[in-house]
Amino acid sequence: MCLSTPRVVSPSPAYTEAKHALLQTAGTFSTTCSVSSIESTSSGSRPNDNNTVASNELYTFYEVLPDILGDGHFATVRRCIERSTRKEFAIKSIKIANQNAADIKREVSLLRTLDHPSIMKLVDVFEDDEFVHIISEQYTGGELFDKIIENTTDDHCLPESEAAHIIHSILSAVEYLHKCNIVHRDIKPENVLFATKQRDSQIKLIDFGLSQIHKVGDPLMTEAVGTPYYMCPEQLTRNYDRSCDLWAIGVVTFILLAGHPPFAGDDSEIFRAIRSGHYVYYPERWRGISDGAKHFVDSLLNRDPKERPTATEALEHLWFRQFQR
Repeated sequence: MCLSTPRVVSPSPAYTEAKHALLQTAGTFSTTCSVSSIESTSSGSRPNDNNTVASNELYTFYEVLPDILGDGHFATVRRCIERSTRKEFAIKSIKIANQNAADIKREVSLLRTLDHPSIMKLVDVFEDDEFVHIISEQYTGGELFDKIIENTTDDHCLPESEAAHIIHSILSAVEYLHKCNIVHRDIKPENVLFATKQRDSQIKLIDFGLSQIHKVGDPLMTEAVGTPYYMCPEQLTRNYDRSCDLWAIGVVTFILLAGHPPFAGDDSEIFRAIRSGHYVYYPERWRGISDGAKHFVDSLLNRDPKERPTATEALEHLWFRQFQR
């Protein structure tokens, strides 16, 4: 395994513009490793479980629209239309570079295997010398992050029942991933989309670029990857397992209910707070929120990973029974 000093990616402006400045981003950590290029075929056949297709075939099957839905350091998302059905999809074009080639290969490989209603659905994959183009179902409801910003006030964020419904769906996706021996490693509001703008829309967990195959009993993972606000203590010491996803869900739950993260500050302050495991339920922001919600958060933000519930156990928490639909 190739390990290097973690690299901080530049902050997203969305955090600094957030309502009441309650949320800020400190970037995403990743490691730098060089890998061989992604396997591909130029046979002209459609993608299957084992192959990507040369990029020139992309425009044979799809019309790519020019409007950009989102972009980042290595990727741009647009809409595309399948020529044979006129159905719209999303196309994520990821620039191949030494520092993220391993992440691209991992993401494509994992997405091919996944089939769950709360996880993004891969449709096609194409590749050229510069980009890998991942075509997936199109989701129009926006990010969970945006919902947090829109709903945060001086004394609360989402209604408890709505937060419980969202977290239950995320946990369901993570339970499925863990049963497939996949650890997401970057669960955060920006990586949760709503399929539609309807109130009870299905959520979709996205962005598997940092995900890792890891079986129970395997040696602990040591790559320093993740987003600072959502990293567990063990990730900071580079010895962690799948329970890191449960810690991250605990952080997301806290934010959905209170409108601010449990561990805040600059990177060094965040890491000190995470290592201490100390956070506060401020009365003005937690007034009216049930003890069950706090107990649920406490169980996931346990500094001892062996004491955290599994995704299956967390789904059985009494908190969810209050809001069964």
